[in-house]
Amino acid sequence: MKKASFKIIMAIFLFCASILTLTNFSHMYPQKDNPEDSISKKIDQHIKNYAKSDQYQGTVIVAKEGKIIHKDAYGYANREEKTKNTIHTQFLIGSLTKSFVAVTVMQLVEKGILDLHTPLKLYIPNLKNELSEHLTLHILLKHQSGLSPHLERITNFENKDVTSQEIIQIINTSSLSFSPSTQYQYSNLNYTLSAIAIENVTGKSFADVLQENTFDPLQMNHSGVERIANKPKERAKGYYKNAFGIKNDENIVSYALGSGDIYSTVEDLLKWDQALYQNTLLSDKSKSLLFKGENATFGNYGYGFRIQEYQIGRGKNKNGILTRHGGTMDGFMSNLHRYTDDRLTVIILGNIRPFPIRQMTFELKEIALGFKINERNRKTLE
Repeated sequence: MKKASFKIIMAIFLFCASILTLTNFSHMYPQKDNPEDSISKKIDQHIKNYAKSDQYQGTVIVAKEGKIIHKDAYGYANREEKTKNTIHTQFLIGSLTKSFVAVTVMQLVEKGILDLHTPLKLYIPNLKNELSEHLTLHILLKHQSGLSPHLERITNFENKDVTSQEIIQIINTSSLSFSPSTQYQYSNLNYTLSAIAIENVTGKSFADVLQENTFDPLQMNHSGVERIANKPKERAKGYYKNAFGIKNDENIVSYALGSGDIYSTVEDLLKWDQALYQNTLLSDKSKSLLFKGENATFGNYGYGFRIQEYQIGRGKNKNGILTRHGGTMDGFMSNLHRYTDDRLTVIILGNIRPFPIRQMTFELKEIALGFKINERNRKTLE
């Protein structure tokens, strides 16, 4: 009995001694930092350098192969009430809306409801002949229509929610600046008309079609189409910064139907981005058209995305393929860059304008790929 007790006491003694040894010498063998934690810290500090001088406020997410490297919020959602942005804050995404329109068009093409090369008159009968007779959805999505670049160039905006039919009446007062398909000219009207075509063939609002075809299937529960009548509760206020200070500044988004009226969060946009790597929303055939970019003369434009080369990660001798779109409107800026060869996504949403969003996106991409900020420059690629 005494012998058994002695063994138990010795076992306890040896266990305690081993714990003490590990404690005393642990400083000699420190735990290695997770490389992704280090990258996240570098990204965070870099964004804070912008935010601390009011050069940026908003939310950011960076992901590689679907795994989030960094996500955080910076600055204020409401400066007057000192309400800070959070990762769940909603932002107007401006022209990034166009990418959603293009995906929706291709969904309806797959179902045989729309055709890319059918005369637009079939889908929008009340668009006047001088505009519609030579236009197709393909031409609209490629920004080769000759339509006016912005609706505000042909009308004065009223502080109200305008209808799709009212927008058609406004567009009917305009004319084409060149023969369709002969030139490239970025125009919000191209995507507004595409959204109206979606409404006319489905018999539903643009908002409802997006909800059914994209937001619900992907559980993008914090995204939608904004109107004065249904402004989202968690949406940040938009601000404009100039030499005289910072003031509230926002669009009347109903005039931006299909061209800049979606609100979202970085987490929701990442779900959407990742779905485009799968066949969740579209087939490979449809995505090949979506991401088939033109040359620089025609804006490097596919359907709802610009397609360009980018400087790829280490150990690779070629350039990668970047699919991207951004948005700029009163009080808001957005960027979604998909560095496809590295499966790297950088999403920046901001509620202050202007700030150097393209440069900032490039810098976060460089950090995520393990480069120093000034090791490479954007050149002409990005």
